[in-house]
Amino acid sequence: MLSAEYDYDVDIAVQREEASHQKALQDAKNLKRLGVSISIITEAVGLTREEVETL
Repeated sequence: MLSAEYDYDVDIAVQREEASHQKALQDAKNLKRLGVSISIITEAVGLTREEVETL
C-alpha cells in the first residue's frame, strides 16, 4: 500500500523552483537574441551551456 502524504511546503518549493527555471530560460533566450555570448549568459542566469545552446 502506498502511503504518500501531500506536503504543501514541498509543493510550493517545487513550483517556485520551476518558475525560477522558466525565468532563467526566458532571460537566456532574450540575451542570446541580443547577441550576448553563451559563456556570459550561462554565468548571468545560472543555466548550463547545453541549455542555452538549445534555445
